Amino acid sequence: MINSIQFSEKSLNLLSLRQLNNDEVQQFSDILNQAKDQQGSAKDKLSAMSSDELALVQKANSLAAAINVSSLTEEGAANLLSQPDNSDKVDLNNDGIVEVGAAKNLIFPPVNAPAYVNTAWESATADMSESDKFVLELSMHIAVFGINIDGVQQQQALSPQQQWSQQGIDDLFTNLKSNLEFRVNLEGWTDHNLMLKGFYERFESALSQTSSLLIPSAQTNANATTNTTENNQSTFEESNTTYSNMMQLLLDARMGIDREKLEEIEEKIQTIENNPDLSGKQKQQLIKALQQQKEVIFEEAQRRTVENEKRKSLLPNNINLLERLEEQQLKELG
Repeated sequence: MINSIQFSEKSLNLLSLRQLNNDEVQQFSDILNQAKDQQGSAKDKLSAMSSDELALVQKANSLAAAINVSSLTEEGAANLLSQPDNSDKVDLNNDGIVEVGAAKNLIFPPVNAPAYVNTAWESATADMSESDKFVLELSMHIAVFGINIDGVQQQQALSPQQQWSQQGIDDLFTNLKSNLEFRVNLEGWTDHNLMLKGFYERFESALSQTSSLLIPSAQTNANATTNTTENNQSTFEESNTTYSNMMQLLLDARMGIDREKLEEIEEKIQTIENNPDLSGKQKQQLIKALQQQKEVIFEEAQRRTVENEKRKSLLPNNINLLERLEEQQLKELG
């Protein structure tokens, strides 16, 4: 029984996937509780820990390498002492990349975004597959923060108040819809583009309902755009999906995602849902186990992405620049 830090269900599931037993979960809870009571910076708190405690913090955060406190930023140190479910992570420089130890993780919605953005995101993605949500997190991060190329000065990110103000949200959806229109003109109404269209509509609608910053005309304009798009949809529904599939394969390759394994899991979930011989409780248990398998795949993909970024930092500048230019081209094509 956890008596101090109350981990969320998602945090407990993640700790279980990271192979922490009940005693280790309790010990990690105690470490977080003690850290909250101590004075000083997160780096100071980590420096005062024993090697066994640091090893447990490493395991709880699913880090491949041992923690070297002296090399950490304050953001990286602070996020080691937080819940695994990202609910209390910090992004001190507001670049949309959350440092956890030496690792750099992409989290969307941004951890600095107002609460209503998270509420709108959960509503807009409620019935989507984990793989679709994973792709959207990446594409929405790029839409809000741009693509990060090491060694090339990036435009200073807007503050969260500006990013998620009425003007910021209007600008975001103008860009998203313009990009979608370009994609549709190029490749037609592929399954992926239909998924994007539905998500943009739900997300914008949810934001308008949960944020007092939005004016009524914003939703009116969204509805007008929706009606126009729906009228054109039937013209493009039979278009070739080759380009969309290619982009999906490129994204999977970059992230190291086993798409066949994900599709196999999805098929198993559908089979369980449609099995009349299983009770509701049995279906729930079986589907939960399969969903955990999917989370493992995504966690491994994220870990491989971080390792790939480390590898790039060691490459000669000319080779590294070539890879970055290829990434920029992918972003422009998408």
